[in-house]
Amino acid sequence: MLKNINQNNITVAIQGAYGCGNFGDDALMIAVHEITNRMFNPDHFLFVCTNADYISKMIPGAKVALKNSPEVKSAEVFVYGGGTQFFSFPLTNQSGSVSLIVRLARNLVNPLQLWQKVFNKMSTQEISTTKQEVVALGVGLGPFNENCGRIQNIKAHFTRMKYVAVRDMSSYSLCTEWGCEKLSLRSDLCYLPGLWGNYLSKNQPEKKDNNIEKVGIVVRDWPHTKEGDSYADSLFSVVDELRSSGKEVNFISFDNEHVGDWPDRLRKRNEKTIRWNPDKDSIENFLEMLSSYDAFITSRFHGAIFASILSKPVVCIEIEQKLRFVSELFAEGARLWSYPFNTSECLKHIDDLDVDYFTATESLKLVVEEQGILVEKMINEYHEIVSADSL
Repeated sequence: MLKNINQNNITVAIQGAYGCGNFGDDALMIAVHEITNRMFNPDHFLFVCTNADYISKMIPGAKVALKNSPEVKSAEVFVYGGGTQFFSFPLTNQSGSVSLIVRLARNLVNPLQLWQKVFNKMSTQEISTTKQEVVALGVGLGPFNENCGRIQNIKAHFTRMKYVAVRDMSSYSLCTEWGCEKLSLRSDLCYLPGLWGNYLSKNQPEKKDNNIEKVGIVVRDWPHTKEGDSYADSLFSVVDELRSSGKEVNFISFDNEHVGDWPDRLRKRNEKTIRWNPDKDSIENFLEMLSSYDAFITSRFHGAIFASILSKPVVCIEIEQKLRFVSELFAEGARLWSYPFNTSECLKHIDDLDVDYFTATESLKLVVEEQGILVEKMINEYHEIVSADSL
């Protein structure tokens, strides 16, 4: 355990896509809070995100502030806390905000909450111009559309950072090309060792057989590329085949959005969807639900990350580069399903994981251990830099 710096005058602002009701981002919020809590006085944390009521339920006493508020501007340390906070795609603008506005405008149940979500998605790519010490922990970068007008500003921002820890080789190569000096290739914050054991029941039954009987399908809307949004029909065919073979298959959503292409598709098929709803659910209950599955098929990055944390083999749907990255990282514990998304290919992936289920799960356990070591190294580096500046 690191010694807490415990400097009462240091305020830490932590930015991420937290508070939008997305399980992956909410998990990152918990992880970065735990990491920062090892070093600073927790009374001086500020989350720069959507001000959702459930944040204080997950992290009692948590404080939320807007990006341009006086509290954030005066914070001595500014942290980009995990996730992909800088990117651009050919079919949307830099943060995907145009598409987000269109989709959210179709649901006017809570206009204020919807605007907060739009604002949060836009603000994650705003660049601080203050004299704060800025660090990035476990972030991913890109891809960047060749017409991205702000790429030079982003590059300059990263080269000025006190410390940059990225979660994948693609981001590392980009930061190296940019000339970032204090740069490390580390991992996703959710691999913080021991974190999720506190949220999982210690009485979970061990899986006695080594085969796949229950499959979770984690999907998301993807308006950014035509190829990445073209897998729906093939996936439904996969689901029908798996069910006809006797397997239980359920759709799982890592957010509580009831509008968009995928919610519409699932309604048309009368599919029941298990949704993360942070206003009602707990991390414990959601993780226990996920752990009841034998394998996953996912187009969500953190769907794959938590599959590995739970030692569940996974088929990654390559709607973007992040899914290829985790598939390669997981070795025998994962398979990659790529465009044009042939049904037979995905079914073969499931069969292959089923045949050698034990090898797949053991491979994932090794990956999680290795990634945890990288996260601990990142924390130590972060601590050394901040401690040196605090002397």
